[in-house]
Amino acid sequence: MTQQIQWFPGHMAKTIREIGEQMKLVDFSLEIVDARAPESTQNPQIMDSISVKPVFLILNKIDLADARQVHKFVAANKDKFAGILTTDAKMGLLSKDFLRQLKTNPVYAKMVENKKAASLKALVVGTPNVGKSTFINHLAGKNIARTANTPGVTRFLYWIRTKYDLDFLDTPGLLWPKFENQEIGTKIGILGGIKDTLLAPDDLALWLISFIQKNYPTVIATRYKISHFPLDNPIAALMSITSQLGMRQDFEKASLKIINDFRSGKFGQISLDFYGDDYIEN
Repeated sequence: MTQQIQWFPGHMAKTIREIGEQMKLVDFSLEIVDARAPESTQNPQIMDSISVKPVFLILNKIDLADARQVHKFVAANKDKFAGILTTDAKMGLLSKDFLRQLKTNPVYAKMVENKKAASLKALVVGTPNVGKSTFINHLAGKNIARTANTPGVTRFLYWIRTKYDLDFLDTPGLLWPKFENQEIGTKIGILGGIKDTLLAPDDLALWLISFIQKNYPTVIATRYKISHFPLDNPIAALMSITSQLGMRQDFEKASLKIINDFRSGKFGQISLDFYGDDYIEN
């Protein structure tokens, strides 16, 4: 991986400042992350601001994640949040399932009791393209928050009312100024959290191939019906996939195909935050 990954438009810096100012208006926060990379898609820069009120972590796109890795993450991090909830923002049952989880949470139940008849207000944050706007639209019952398959669509804070005695303060997808660990930037790029035009797709694809070959060794061969390449040679794998797809030597086009296949779940349930047997569970 030779590319230094970073993307921090001016509206993100402005929003981070505004979040601190708005916390006095909300009762709690929802931080939405991609369940395939629940640590990598948390924004470390905003936790100091939002943790003055209860924070619920929402593992979105749960249907695309490796259930074993999700279990390990939840077990090790459950005490860091008021609750860790799971959703699939594309399922029609999202509203009912999410509200069931939320209402049975003792921290939330206490807030409802203290608030009496008034609606609770929640700040909703997340890195770009984790499905935040789709999630909000499901709970609002209509398309209020703008959605797209590219990051950076929402650029302002604005209030959204739902029919469930919940008001949401929606925020733009937020990254942070510098990835101390470039692997985190790579994962966010693969998940679509950074504009594709700013990235080298072959770098991302080679990292993804190497990662999948190590942790899910049968997936690449099964998906693309290839077998004659060394497991430890992602370049050979990319060449074989490109040939098998009939793309001659268009490695960039093949790389984009591989990345999009992963994003859409065509490889099956795969997590990019992968925890070994020595990962400590509380």
